[in-house]
Amino acid sequence: MHYFAVLCYEIADMSNYNHDFINGELEEIGLYGLIKTKDEGLTPLPKGTFIGEYKFGDKEELKNLLYGEVKKLFESNGLKATVFIAVSEKATIGLDSF
Repeated sequence: MHYFAVLCYEIADMSNYNHDFINGELEEIGLYGLIKTKDEGLTPLPKGTFIGEYKFGDKEELKNLLYGEVKKLFESNGLKATVFIAVSEKATIGLDSF
């Protein structure tokens, strides 16, 4: 199946947080902080928000895999965070600044 994933996180203590490093590591697991928009090409998502598209057998397993990878990444870098992950088969998304 084809799935769409959204990751949002909030870092509890920013002292060990390196945004560029975490972005790069999340991209390696298929989560990106940019979205393609109709008029502007790639536009950054709000800080701490990432999206990805996956071909995977089961959405619950994908969610658990992503949680495990993100947890491992954050813990190995001494980061404490609140993490939200949503996985769906269909998604309608949008981005606007005002």
